[in-house]
Amino acid sequence: MHGLANLSGVAAFLFSASAGFNDRPWIFSPGITRRSALGRLFGVIWLLSTLALVASGIGLIAGLAWWRSIAIAGSALSLLAIAPWWNTVVPGARFGAIFDLAMILFLLSPWGSQFPF
Repeated sequence: MHGLANLSGVAAFLFSASAGFNDRPWIFSPGITRRSALGRLFGVIWLLSTLALVASGIGLIAGLAWWRSIAIAGSALSLLAIAPWWNTVVPGARFGAIFDLAMILFLLSPWGSQFPF
């Protein structure tokens, strides 16, 4: 579900749909917005995180061993897509960033290597 939620970022950064995102610039430079070339590049990162998180969910359900690695990568990409645009993203994306961080920490912990039990 988290991966599918990232589709709003894909829509906002790759297409002209606002998807609830605003046009404030990213945190590093006031001249860069989600509609700029760099903003579109971050739309691709949103898309990659979406694909990775959906694939990891499918891998988890199917009981495939690689799902953890893909979940960690997808969460890291999601964090990378959200963090520089903190002023631009919807509140749900900020919650998603916290979830991404929690998932990475959990999956890298000893408990995460035993999940699912």
